Amino acid sequence: MKNFNMVNVLDTELTCYADGVFPEGEKQEIIEVGITTIDLHHLQVVRTYSIPVKPVMSSVSPFCTELTGWTAAKLARQGVSFAEACRRLSVKHGSQSRLLVTDSNGDVKSVREQCQLMNVEYPFGDDHMNVATLFSIVTGQRQNLGLVQMLTKLGMTFEGIQHRAGADSFNIARVLLALLRNGRENLLSIQAKQDLETGE
Repeated sequence: MKNFNMVNVLDTELTCYADGVFPEGEKQEIIEVGITTIDLHHLQVVRTYSIPVKPVMSSVSPFCTELTGWTAAKLARQGVSFAEACRRLSVKHGSQSRLLVTDSNGDVKSVREQCQLMNVEYPFGDDHMNVATLFSIVTGQRQNLGLVQMLTKLGMTFEGIQHRAGADSFNIARVLLALLRNGRENLLSIQAKQDLETGE
């Protein structure tokens, strides 16, 4: 059964190399999952979690460490298996029954592909919304904007450190909340105007 009172906002960080080319035998994989839960009734963030994931198919390059803050040693100490990360999403964050929100389609694609590759059950349901596409529709942009650009246009700045999955998911949630609050205020204004016109 779908839970439309809560929404999960996802961001992932993956292994990477400066030139985008992985050494022979290596495959790009997720090393951190960030999940922020939004209460749609109160339009507020409930909590934000980061789940570090131990890499098994690739190395953590110096470029990746500089970008994400993660080292191989840190992931070895703090990380869990990809299967365990997916289990936590399902069990602790109700991911199967909640709408999934991201700021691109890449995060969903990465999770799906790694689940297939590792024979792990996909932890999310079928419903997915790209907030960058929603932002473009609402604001009349001709193309999807990056997270920082969306925040800037909404008069906000990024909170936390970029390319940390938890912080990224939290800021994506802030964009969604700003759009939802604006939409709710407009609807209430329209309703109030209609009530005045009808004398209710």
